[in-house]
This record gives sequence, C-alpha cells and structure tokens, in this order.
Amino acid sequence: MSDTNIRERLLSVADVAEYLGVSVRTVWGLRAEGNFAPGTRIGRRVVWRESVLTAWLEEATEAPGESAVYKFRSVG
Repeated sequence: MSDTNIRERLLSVADVAEYLGVSVRTVWGLRAEGNFAPGTRIGRRVVWRESVLTAWLEEATEAPGESAVYKFRSVG
C-alpha cells in the first residue's frame, strides 16, 4: 500500500453532499438506489475515499444524449 492511499482524505456524508452541491438526504437516496459511489463503513459511519468519489463522478458524467444514472447502472 502506498503512502498516498494511507493518507487519502476520507469524506463524511456531509462532506460529500457539500462537494457535490446536494443535500445529505440526496446522497443517502442515491446510495440506497445503488446509484452512488461505493462507500466504506467504519463503525456506524459511512465514509468515501476522495479518489473513489472522483472516479464515480467521472464515470457518471453524461455524454450528449445519454443519462448518467443509466450509464452508471449499466457499468455496475
């Protein structure tokens, strides 16, 4: 494991919501639907590695005439 992975920032649901410009409720809703970046459960909390969130965001980016949610579902 490299130093980069060890020191990578872990984002709380509030951090993720702020980063994406959505509500915490929206993050939980997307997660419940299976349309969101995979998180990691630590105790009762769920956190996201910043690199995983960024990769999900890149994958979910819409191409012209394409639905991002559909694209993400078809990949996962």
